[in-house]
Order: sequence, then structure tokens, then C-alpha cells
Amino acid sequence: MIKLIVSIFIVALLANITHAKVRGESRTERLASKILAEERELLIYLPNNYQQNTTLNYPVLFLLDGQRNFAHAAGTLDLLNQSNMAQEMIIVAILNTHRTRDFTPTYDQSYNQWGISGGADNFLDFIEQELIPYVNKQYRTNHFKILSGHSLGGLLSIYALQSRPKLFQAYFAFSPSLWWHDQIIFKDAKNFLTRTATLHKYLYINMGNEGGHMLSTFERYKQLLKEHAPKNLAFNAELNTAENHNTTALVGHSLAYRYLNTTLQAPKDVVANGIPAIEQFFKTQSEKYAYQSIPSYRAINRAGYNALNKKDFATAIKIFEANVKTYPHKADAYDSLADGLEANGDLNNALKARGLAITKSSSENVESNAFKTRYVNLLNSITEKNAN
Repeated sequence: MIKLIVSIFIVALLANITHAKVRGESRTERLASKILAEERELLIYLPNNYQQNTTLNYPVLFLLDGQRNFAHAAGTLDLLNQSNMAQEMIIVAILNTHRTRDFTPTYDQSYNQWGISGGADNFLDFIEQELIPYVNKQYRTNHFKILSGHSLGGLLSIYALQSRPKLFQAYFAFSPSLWWHDQIIFKDAKNFLTRTATLHKYLYINMGNEGGHMLSTFERYKQLLKEHAPKNLAFNAELNTAENHNTTALVGHSLAYRYLNTTLQAPKDVVANGIPAIEQFFKTQSEKYAYQSIPSYRAINRAGYNALNKKDFATAIKIFEANVKTYPHKADAYDSLADGLEANGDLNNALKARGLAITKSSSENVESNAFKTRYVNLLNSITEKNAN
């Protein structure tokens, strides 16, 4: 009879959990630019949890060739977010009006068939003086900014790093057109790298099977990075001949997101030293990269499980409770707290936490099968225990 009641209760509970919602939020906006003397269209992506906890601020990825790259950049990021393999970010995709004009640092008459060239500084002025202030006003940002570009957009990313190294904290350059105007980007590349003693930035640069001057200039820049990269400039330069010019941004975003996340996350030895060490690490990160960084959910959660593995149940539960307080929307936080409570023998409160994980998973819009299974297993254990 007891098992029948439990089974009915479980069915009723799980039947009320639905997930028929699109993750994240996308919107279109327009920004009138005095610098460019035109109106620019923007595609904005807000991460899945943006509306769940209004106390959290987010990095911003400024995405070039917005119409072409928005869908895959946002989708890839969301997939990685679900596995804690990338930071949640706001994406601001800028749609093109005069692509060659905006992405090239110099005027080259021989490419007039593509459109007028040499407007990169003006376009960066637009981003710095108009777009970034607009985004900071409209959305909750933590002032960590990434510029992501492909082909001529990748050229602009490299040019921005060299000409305005304080504007962004990270730069993605997929198949960058470093050959532009007789490889003029190299005129200042070595000087920039060698005269900069320390640079707390991240750069991801890649190339596919393009060959020719695309490949040779990539290899040249890669060698400069190896020989002259300033201290604390983290970078990954990758050649992937399985990809072509049209797919390097698709594959590259997935890798760049993950590499950047690893660069900014607290390493295992820091996490092993507990909460004070984690807090100090992220405080130092804020100072180095000039943005508002807080201890990540992932780092705090790992510290909780470190304590749990040492059977320091009180400390583990305290850490998990703190993570629940900071991330009250996050289903996984309640599931981790349940692990701590269950290990400590507090089965009834563990069951409540597992129920909250299921409930939160619906509002957070994440997969809940694992939470449901753990809830059912714990409920059965409690039922059998009470029956004996």
C-alpha cells in the first residue's frame, strides 16, 4: 500500500514538470550612430538564466558579421553553458552595412570592387563610444568584453588587439585576412608584442584549409605570438585542415569559448585550498582583466564536493547552501545541496532539496531526468527505511 501511494505521488509530481520552452532570449534592436552617420541593426542574445537572477552581471561578446554568425554562436554557447564548459554571455551581433569599409584598417584601391575600405578606426570608435555604452546601459554587464570576427572580421579583431588593447579583454579571430593590403597588419605587430611587457588578455586565432596567403600570414602571426607574446597574454593558435573558410568560425567559437573559460576559471589547486583561496583568485582576476568578477558557481561547487569527499559534511553543506543563496535559480545547486544532506543522513531535507531541483529545472529550463531519478531513489529509500 505504501509503495502504491509513493508511486502515485511520484507520477503526479513528475507530470507537472514540463520543458517546452526555448532556451535564452533573442531580440532585434537599432542604434543610431553619429560616428558612422547611419543606423545599425543589432541582434541581441540574452543567456538562458538572464531573467532568472537579476543580481548577476554578464560578459558581452561583440559579434561581427552578425546576420551570418548569430545563430551558431548563440546555439554553441548555450550548449556549452549546459555543461559548465563556457561562461554565460550576452551576445551583441552587429549586422553589416559596409563590411569592407568597417573591417579594414587601411584604404586599398585595388579592392574597390568590394566597397570602400579603411574605416576600421571609425568603426572601433563606434563600438567604443556608442555601442558599448548603449549595451552597458540597457543590460547587466560585468565589463568583460570580447570581439569576435571571421575573415575580414578576424583581421579587425587582430587590429583591435594591436591598436586598442584596453578596449576588449578577449579577441576571437577565425581565418583572419592578415594578407590585407600587402600584410600591413604586420607593420606594427612585432613592435606591439615586444614593447608590451604584460598583457592580461586572451586571443584565439585559427585557420582552415585555405592555403596560399591566408595560410602563410596565419603561420607568420602564429610564430610572432610564440616568440614575442607579452607576459600573461593567453592565446591559442590552431590550424585545422578539416575545416574550410566557411566553417572555421563555426568550429572556432566552440573551442574559443572553452579555452577562454579555462583561462578565467580557478584551477584545481586553488579550489583545493577552499573558499578564501577561490575568492582571492577571482578578486585578482577582476584586477588583472579590469572587470567585475565573482567566484564562479563551478568553483564553489567543486569546493563543496571536495569537502564532501573528505566527509566534512558540515563544511560541504555550508558551501552548497552559499551557492544556493548566490544562484537561487540554478537547479544543480539544490541537487548538490541534496547530496550533502543525504550524505550527512538528513534524508528528509535532502528530499526537499531534490524536489526543489526538479521544480527549479522547469523554471531554469534545463534537463531534469537525472534530478527526477535521484528524487525517486531517495524517496524509495526513505519509504523502505520507515517501513522497517
